[in-house]
Amino acid sequence: MEQRFYQKYKDQGLVVVALDAHDTVEQIAQVQQFVNNLGVTFDIGIEETETYTSLVQNFAGLNPFPVDVLIDKTGKIRYVTREYDPYAMDELIQQLLAE
Repeated sequence: MEQRFYQKYKDQGLVVVALDAHDTVEQIAQVQQFVNNLGVTFDIGIEETETYTSLVQNFAGLNPFPVDVLIDKTGKIRYVTREYDPYAMDELIQQLLAE
């Protein structure tokens, strides 16, 4: 995400936000260390464990993450997938930035 999308398109207006859905707010330092080790420069948020547990239950025990979501400039969700397809995402990112 960092190199393939964020660094490539951030100057055109792309915003990337990642959520760590397995941790609690008390573990921010551990998440920050992991992010620093990866060299990630986009925003990272923490999602409380209770939300993650609820999502897993709704997916009949399957892990619903990771999920890639693209939201356009108006806030409308335009793409959601659990299968990482960098080519489809790149094409749609270019389209959305051009709108």
